[in-house]
Amino acid sequence: MRDDTSRSSAIGKSVLILEALANAGHAMSAVDLALMTGFNRQTVHRLLSQLEDLEIVHRDLRKERYRLGTRFGRLAVKGLATMANNKRVHEILEGLVAEVRETCNIGVLDGNEVVYIDRVECDWPLRVQLQAGSRVPAYCTAIGKLLLAHRTPGQLEQYLNSVRLTPLNDNTITDAATLRAALEAIRNQRFSINNQEDSIGLLAVAVPILGADKSVLGGLALHGPEARLTESRAMSLVGRLRSAASDISKVLFAESAPCETAD
Repeated sequence: MRDDTSRSSAIGKSVLILEALANAGHAMSAVDLALMTGFNRQTVHRLLSQLEDLEIVHRDLRKERYRLGTRFGRLAVKGLATMANNKRVHEILEGLVAEVRETCNIGVLDGNEVVYIDRVECDWPLRVQLQAGSRVPAYCTAIGKLLLAHRTPGQLEQYLNSVRLTPLNDNTITDAATLRAALEAIRNQRFSINNQEDSIGLLAVAVPILGADKSVLGGLALHGPEARLTESRAMSLVGRLRSAASDISKVLFAESAPCETAD
């Protein structure tokens, strides 16, 4: 909190309530939010009601708990996409592609899908051509699995309950328990490999883009055909990806943004 002004206005109080929900990572009652923010219950109820009307928060009527709503999610994705539409970020991607000679992109979760918010294609004739704004499934892509791995248990269960793990080929993970185990491994190693899970012959690796508070806000990935990008080569490039992701974080979230280090 910057000063008392941020706690005195309705807007300031609303922002602090949203920050509390975001930091908690799970649904909370109005009583819990009042305790966390220090506001009285009547104020919290009133602000939550207004935020609910605007679809900024969503209320579970059975449990009387609140979570961040769909409109908040859309605003978050659009906000990060606007921030990423930055000349310096694009230059970092271009430099990375020139070095590794494979396509690289930045993606974030939007609902049940990954949306690419910036992308630079390599110059090989054999490549997958997509544009910024393209959407891909989360459960079978490198960035998607990386971001799912850093959801809270409640958020992950909500995702698994709302999506069908459709097989795109024989390599696609279609069992929820198997996917949970894969996501746990990704969470521990802090990078994700997609070995032909969505497209035969296509391999990708992704690392997190961190906010100033060390939360995982997006992913940086490179991908290419198996003929050029083997799994061992992809893993050898994790350190270089982490360095680029750190540079991107510093541009987007100021110099205080932390970096991932290679193990």
